[in-house]
Amino acid sequence: MQRVRVVLVAHGEAKRAGWLENFRVSWRTLAHAAEVMRLPAPLRLMICTLGALRKRLRGGPGSPHNENTRRQASALQQALDRESGVRYQVDAAFASAPPYLEDQIAIPDGVDRQIMVSMIPTDSRLSCGLICRSLLASAPSNHQRTIVSARFWADHELTDTHLAHIAAHFPPITSDRSCCLILVLHGTIERDEHGREPGFHTGSKEKAAYGDALRSALLAVPDRRWDRVEIAYLNHGVGGQWSSPTLPELLARLATEGVQSAVAYPCEHLVEGSETVSLPKSLADGPVGETHCLPCLNDSAQFIEFLASRVRTALHAPRTEYCCEPCPLRAVGAGQPQQS
Repeated sequence: MQRVRVVLVAHGEAKRAGWLENFRVSWRTLAHAAEVMRLPAPLRLMICTLGALRKRLRGGPGSPHNENTRRQASALQQALDRESGVRYQVDAAFASAPPYLEDQIAIPDGVDRQIMVSMIPTDSRLSCGLICRSLLASAPSNHQRTIVSARFWADHELTDTHLAHIAAHFPPITSDRSCCLILVLHGTIERDEHGREPGFHTGSKEKAAYGDALRSALLAVPDRRWDRVEIAYLNHGVGGQWSSPTLPELLARLATEGVQSAVAYPCEHLVEGSETVSLPKSLADGPVGETHCLPCLNDSAQFIEFLASRVRTALHAPRTEYCCEPCPLRAVGAGQPQQS
């Protein structure tokens, strides 16, 4: 029986509000960004120190991101255990929190194939790119027997999953005026500090395609409970000009246009984390009178089935079938369909 290891690779966050843990997560995150952006070490040190101190003083339970990703892995394990002919092992790994991605690259003894699933749906140098570069830095036997499953942004089945999820969780609206459904994405840098296009794969085009596809599908829903669909971004704002509009900018514009209710859906966050936990407050602090926030996909049954289908398909596809276009693994060779 073939043995296949599946690794859900997510960003990773601090699960507690302690200073040291938050500092370490931020330091690793910015170290990755500094590989492609101008972020001098003193600036990174200041950002990480002040950010971790702010979270420590604010207190709170920390981020549920890592635990939610592990729940996804557990649910996917149960779904794949129903398969015959293949024995799956499903794990979770993180770019900025333990267990670290680079420590999970090596294929364990007794495992024939490995599938690393990028849990950030839009591809970039700082999402699936971290997986591929870690693979290429490891032993050739690792990347030759590993499949990277990315390109969620172009998958119509994920769009359908989002539609069903939104329909199931959309709240009753008390306002009799227009309701706007806001698709919330994580922003990316669009121009560097000198106004030039960044010299790396930012994922900007993938984010636009991902958001536009979901927006068009939502506007085509018959008897929909939203009058319009808009896109807003959550930005970090370091290194240059980031995606627009931001969520506060969009909320301000909606208020001037007479929109009285807004429902936000963090469609690029596949699990609840620090950014989505703070979304309800960000909405409430804005000028739109009635606001709601939908939950992320998390370990919902339809999303887990989407992941299971992705794993089954990727196992028998060419090795780079689900890699992003500029993926460095393509230079190694497209590969042949995997043997079952």
